[in-house]
Amino acid sequence: MTIASGKYAISRFKVSADEFTEAWSWVYGTWLPQSGYQPDDRPCFEIYPEEPAGGKFTVDICVPVKPL
Repeated sequence: MTIASGKYAISRFKVSADEFTEAWSWVYGTWLPQSGYQPDDRPCFEIYPEEPAGGKFTVDICVPVKPL
């Protein structure tokens, strides 16, 4: 996948399989409104920098952003 250049907000979480929605909700519902940024038109994506361990996934949620 080719990722378009620009500014991204990246949040790292350690979550179980049923906590992904909560992590995405925190990024958009808590962090973003207080950040001084708004979502950009590029796609969001997830990065998994490690193999899952103990039922937990390490995930980087990447959201393209631009200033308000």
